[in-house]
Amino acid sequence: MLRQLLFRRGVHSALQAQQYLHAEGSLFDPFTLKDMPIAVERILRALQQNEKIVVYGDYDADGITATALLVQWLRFLKGNAQEYIPDRFTEGYGLNLEAMQTLHDLGVQLIITVDCGIRSIKEVEKANELGMHVIVSDHHWPEAELPPALAIICPKQDGDEYPEKNLAGVGIAYKIAEALAALLGIAHEEVDEYLDLVALGTVADLTDLTGENRVLVRKGLSLLRSGSRLGVRALAGAANVEISKINARTIGFTLAPRLNAVGRLKNDQLNNDQLDTEQLEIAQSAYQLLITQDNQEAGLLAQRLDDKNKTRQRITNDIQQAVKDRLQNTEL
Repeated sequence: MLRQLLFRRGVHSALQAQQYLHAEGSLFDPFTLKDMPIAVERILRALQQNEKIVVYGDYDADGITATALLVQWLRFLKGNAQEYIPDRFTEGYGLNLEAMQTLHDLGVQLIITVDCGIRSIKEVEKANELGMHVIVSDHHWPEAELPPALAIICPKQDGDEYPEKNLAGVGIAYKIAEALAALLGIAHEEVDEYLDLVALGTVADLTDLTGENRVLVRKGLSLLRSGSRLGVRALAGAANVEISKINARTIGFTLAPRLNAVGRLKNDQLNNDQLDTEQLEIAQSAYQLLITQDNQEAGLLAQRLDDKNKTRQRITNDIQQAVKDRLQNTEL
């Protein structure tokens, strides 16, 4: 039975079985990713010249964790880095033209996308016209035409020889951090402090937990269980989850929905058709929860996300009931 299960998951040798069952095996060289040398060279220049860097993420758990990881890592390297997470309903997925203009007006010189950008051709063209450089890091399948970015980090693009094709967006952000650490002579243990975010985002994105993903998630779960990240500890508390027992199922069915809750509710659902101060404050709650170093803030943000998830669940249940009622009242 075990042999059949392993075979179905692409495990075809005794060595592969050993690595899969014990989450062992090598983590691949980040410089094997196509355009990685170009990307890190440009990032290093931005760090050295104190250029304003924006990490442009996505509003789901994978994008939020990837944004938090890379912003925190660049700040650890003394970089002038800020996050930008678009609103799902007013800006949509990925880069948008208005955001490119806004970032330019704020003096941004380098944009690094995480979990998005591989299909944002017009938006990258706009950024180029405005004099900004764009590094795209994304794990989605590219189309035939790629955006004219300075560098594209995506293992699924043609000509990329990176062995692991199924990294999540946060996994690719981790590889960028890993490459920067290697160039700067920083101990690998420093980068591994962010593997809790890799585990969160990878599992939440329903990525295959095989190969390198399995290794990263296993290491990340150990960090999550330690409770070292205040926001995750607070979120687990709000969800009545014992932090020391967090596993992939806990992430997928309990923590990830709370990180995703705000991004999946329209403004009118959140506040009765009124966009008030409280709503503006919670728009970045999931991201802020992951980076906060303040216990009180962590508790407040975790409770907000838990409340919004309950609202999402109630709305979903109401819709399901309405559909059932309509079907029952429809003559067939």
